[in-house]
Amino acid sequence: MKKTKFLFCLFDGLRRDFVKSNIMPNLNEFRNEWVDYPNSSSTFPSETRVQVSSFVTGAYCGGSISDASKEGSFGHGIMANSFYDPILGFDGPLDTSDMAKMEEAKRIYGSLQKTPSLGELLAKENKNYSVITTGKIGNARLLNLNADDLQQRLFSIWGADISSELADYDGIIEKFGKVPKQSFPNNKVSQYATQILLDHFLLDRSVDVQVIWYNEPDLSFHYEGIGSKASLSSLECLDQCFGKIMKWWNAEGRSDGWNVIVCSDHAQISKQKQVSVIDELKCAGFKAGVSIIDDIDVAVKASYSGQITVRDRDPKLVKKIIEFLHAQDWCGLTFTRDGSHGTFSMAEINALSERSPDINYMLRTTEKVNQYGYAGSCFADNPDIPNGGGIHGGLSRIEINNFMTLGGDQMNRQKIFDIPTGIVDILPTIFHGLGIKIPKTAMGRPLKEAFLNGEFEPTWSETNLMASSGHYSQEMCIANVEGVEAPYLRGGRRVS
Repeated sequence: MKKTKFLFCLFDGLRRDFVKSNIMPNLNEFRNEWVDYPNSSSTFPSETRVQVSSFVTGAYCGGSISDASKEGSFGHGIMANSFYDPILGFDGPLDTSDMAKMEEAKRIYGSLQKTPSLGELLAKENKNYSVITTGKIGNARLLNLNADDLQQRLFSIWGADISSELADYDGIIEKFGKVPKQSFPNNKVSQYATQILLDHFLLDRSVDVQVIWYNEPDLSFHYEGIGSKASLSSLECLDQCFGKIMKWWNAEGRSDGWNVIVCSDHAQISKQKQVSVIDELKCAGFKAGVSIIDDIDVAVKASYSGQITVRDRDPKLVKKIIEFLHAQDWCGLTFTRDGSHGTFSMAEINALSERSPDINYMLRTTEKVNQYGYAGSCFADNPDIPNGGGIHGGLSRIEINNFMTLGGDQMNRQKIFDIPTGIVDILPTIFHGLGIKIPKTAMGRPLKEAFLNGEFEPTWSETNLMASSGHYSQEMCIANVEGVEAPYLRGGRRVS
């Protein structure tokens, strides 16, 4: 009997509306031939390193109301790409690409990701896990924080000190040449990663789960715009790379037991206008900064999807800040630990944890189209992203709708399942395919209906949540799936 294997191919930031015959014909053909999940969604916040952690753990960043008493209910604990936690004592947010701060956070927390990850879980089952990533340093490390200890391969374009020893970074450079310089579009890096996947990593027949994580079209969307010439070039290149993967798969990969899962971690919408939330808070009389120190009582992790932590978690100060935010036209969705004062509870979006801030907020979104005709826009507090550039991290319907499709000899053909799914379902699905017991800490579900002779599609329903205070009101749609405690996120917006 041939060995079952999984290739997980991720295109960072890919929107579903670009997967069509005239833009990405190879990926579109694969999607149409196999199993497609058009209602898949990101976890919150829809930032890359949170999605990485949700992929490798099968968990959300925090917990939900319904599973609060269960093992692993408080998630993986990576609350954003960068997040502020007073217990760490840092002079600002913990940037999960800052290796020195990550090591110190590990010392304080005991574990960066609070729940067991894919590398650890597969190692216990004597399965081989391997990673190639063109993403940032934090992306690489969070894909397998223990690669060296577990003797697993992790190749990062950022160097030998980020890659694991077993990946033999220097040996790959000697064989394939230096990693190309990053550019927009980042086509040469995408092509390089594809080459080492096909001509090096997949030659190792001992691998059970292989990941290739592309940092495009995310980069080109961010800095050149969604639908720009550069982004379309990136998508064309990625589709050609995927076409090469499909050529290998059809020639030998399928017969060797490989199933293929293709995803994006999130989509993007377009930045409309820059807003500095710290400056706005200061002008309103709040003592705001990047950390709670001396006379600073309000720590802001600034972003389109931002976080606010106050000194001593003072409920009166939280209330004042919420009232201020709700009075601002640029403010969008708001969440607090207890769902008071017209906010939603963080538990309703699977984001409640001891590492959570006091307030999660998003800047306001609309479905206005950008200059290239692609819907979705927002205010943002990201000065490095130009107006018109792509952004993500929040909960707008468009940006959290990630791409997900599965194919292989274990899978059904030409099936579309409308049931809500998400990146938290990937680990349980892989484990189901490999015949491995799914860990209790996983908050997603195995997509059994995708498999041949699988179960019937579970029942599901949507709930529209509403919250308001004064002239401010907001709505959030969640979906509950039979057999799954944590809700899937369907999108939200400020109404008034």
